[in-house]
Amino acid sequence: MTDPQRRRFLIGLTVGGAATVAGPIAMWRYTGGHGHSLGPLPDLQSLPPDARFVQPLRIPGGDGLMAEIDLRKPLELSAQVVGQALFPGPPTQLWSYAAGTALNPLLRARRGDSIDVGLSNRLSEDTTVHWHGLHVDEANDGSGLHPVAAGGQRRYRLRVDNRAGLYWYHAHPHGRTGKQLQHGLAGLLLVEDAEELALRQRLGLRWGERDLPLMIADKQVDARNAIVYKDGADDWIGNRVLVNWTPEPYLDVIPAWYRFRLANVSNARLLRPCFLHEDKPLPMLLIGSDGGLLERAWPIDDLFLAPAQRADVLVDFGALKPGAKAVLRSLDYVAMENEDESGAFAPDPMGDHPGAAAMGAPLDLMELRVIECATERPPAKLPPLDAMAQVPPPPDTADWPVRALRLRMDEQGRWFINDWNFHLSGHAPAFTVKRGTREVWEIRNSMTSMPHPMHLHGFQFRVVSRAISPPDIRGRQVAPGGLTPQDLGWSDTVVVWPGEIVRLAIDFSQPFSGVQRYMLHCHNLEHEDMGMMLTFAVAD
Repeated sequence: MTDPQRRRFLIGLTVGGAATVAGPIAMWRYTGGHGHSLGPLPDLQSLPPDARFVQPLRIPGGDGLMAEIDLRKPLELSAQVVGQALFPGPPTQLWSYAAGTALNPLLRARRGDSIDVGLSNRLSEDTTVHWHGLHVDEANDGSGLHPVAAGGQRRYRLRVDNRAGLYWYHAHPHGRTGKQLQHGLAGLLLVEDAEELALRQRLGLRWGERDLPLMIADKQVDARNAIVYKDGADDWIGNRVLVNWTPEPYLDVIPAWYRFRLANVSNARLLRPCFLHEDKPLPMLLIGSDGGLLERAWPIDDLFLAPAQRADVLVDFGALKPGAKAVLRSLDYVAMENEDESGAFAPDPMGDHPGAAAMGAPLDLMELRVIECATERPPAKLPPLDAMAQVPPPPDTADWPVRALRLRMDEQGRWFINDWNFHLSGHAPAFTVKRGTREVWEIRNSMTSMPHPMHLHGFQFRVVSRAISPPDIRGRQVAPGGLTPQDLGWSDTVVVWPGEIVRLAIDFSQPFSGVQRYMLHCHNLEHEDMGMMLTFAVAD
């Protein structure tokens, strides 16, 4: 049985079945496919308390990893391997976008800015810079349609025509995206506009202090601190959690409201983030999604955050006393990995991921330590958050043409969108959309499947309905059509659960001319690399 055919045990056996909470996973030995043992792997969930949450969270700015760079001036990036002291012991060889001493910098831009970024590829294989979530033309999208060869160079010149929000950039070479992201090629892009600046002034939460990005990724790390990746493996999940490139960090907070911009940049792990104190959720408000601010704030206890998705939340530590601790935890959930068309389950489903918590199992991401508020007395209440931004309701799509897309697996364990698999279909567009038209894309996921975070290049969309959703999604409905709070803004990535039907409204208006090719793919990167991706064209 080939690796793409290997299926893991079902975490959720049926829609609405009970979640299985795994206990600590035993230590494993892993040969990494090279015939030599790497020794016992770190098992995050069984580490003693004094070995966890010992590094302070990396804050953007300054130098090194996540240094902030303003894009008002041209920027030169080089994709290269750099040794970094991420963990105690030997340095980790991190694949990075370097700009001088800045690595994977947090880039800042304003809506309407024209940006100019050069890429020099110092790796030994093709790579790109994909501007995830931005409205761009094909030449500047950074997809695998335009790879930058080893030793090659390319310039990306584009106008930022997106609402304010947290976007990101990452490598996107065909067949190698999972490997390159797992090894580190990703960074954040913060876009600002008038609505965002007005809200920031109303909230009074200073960026870098009580307004922070949390870039979350799990990595498979061996005993010598090397990031491990196996080509052809399925759903790569890790045994260590990095938040802002900091393993299992802690953050000192005062008893007040904080704003966190969450971004899941994992290869495959879907998260269910929740801020807990003594196992009780702290007050949290969802104020934004992939494409920026929502019209109003929505109280939530937790949310689902799939690979590539972002969420903008406010969290209240105001009721906690100095000395108290809270935790950012991914709660357990029914993973619904209902894949059974490719044969019997492998006898060792975690063999490729030693020490990793199974998909859907609880996972602690970060600790928050409450300290005395010595320099300020923040207000206990937030200002009204019922008119943060102008977000129209989902459009009336009754007269829009519908394009049906089905997510499925064949008997050989290959993922398809309808009958398209990129390894079989290639670069040729599966279909062409007339520029300026509006369509409904109806994405139906097979029951014998798993949750697929579907990402659209070049355009953002509105979710207009969900049907046949699993109970935990139906229970989050706040608007007609089965919509959850996360569905009420602009999105570029949407999770479609097994058996679910999700309808998207997409406006294909754009200022570009000629034929523009884009991708639709699953942002579980191993699925993408195995061909769960299609090319479509937009033309006059």
